[in-house]
Amino acid sequence: MEPLYKTYKPAVKGFYKLWLLALLLLVLAGVANYFKPGEAWLKWLWIAVAAVDVLIILYIYAKRWTLSLTIKDNPEKPSDQEVSFEECNPLKPFSSDFSKSIEISLQNIEHIEVKQTMMQKILGIGDIIIASSGTGREEIQAPNIPDPQAVRDEIQLHASNYRK
Repeated sequence: MEPLYKTYKPAVKGFYKLWLLALLLLVLAGVANYFKPGEAWLKWLWIAVAAVDVLIILYIYAKRWTLSLTIKDNPEKPSDQEVSFEECNPLKPFSSDFSKSIEISLQNIEHIEVKQTMMQKILGIGDIIIASSGTGREEIQAPNIPDPQAVRDEIQLHASNYRK
C-alpha cells in the first residue's frame, strides 16, 4: 500500500452567509442609489460598501487558507498514521488561541460523523466530526468540507486497516 497524504480545505462556497452579506450590501447601496440618484453621500456609500465587501472576501480566503484536515496513512511509518486538523484564527493574531492543531491516530478513531444543514446539503458540503477512543468526545470538527461523505468513507477505510 502506498503512503497517502491528503489535505482537505473548506469550500469557498461554504462561506455562503458571508457571500450573501456582501451581496446584500451591494443591493442596499444600489437601492439607495435608485431612490436618491445624484446625492453626494452615495459616492461615499459605494466606497464603504466596496471596502467592506473586499474585507469580507479577504476574510473568506484567509479563513479557508488557515483551516485544513489532513489524512496521513504511511504503513511503514507509524507516526504518519493519523488524521490531523489545523486551524488558525486570523482575527486573533496575538492571542494564544491563534493556532490549534489536533491529531488522532487512525487506530484510535472511534466514530466519524457528517453534519449538514439544508444549505450545506444543497451546496454539497458538510462538517466532519471525529471522535477518538481515548476521550469518547468529539475532538475534530472540520467545517464546510466538500463532499463530506466521501471524505468520511476515505478516513474510515484507512482507519479500518489499523483497528485491533
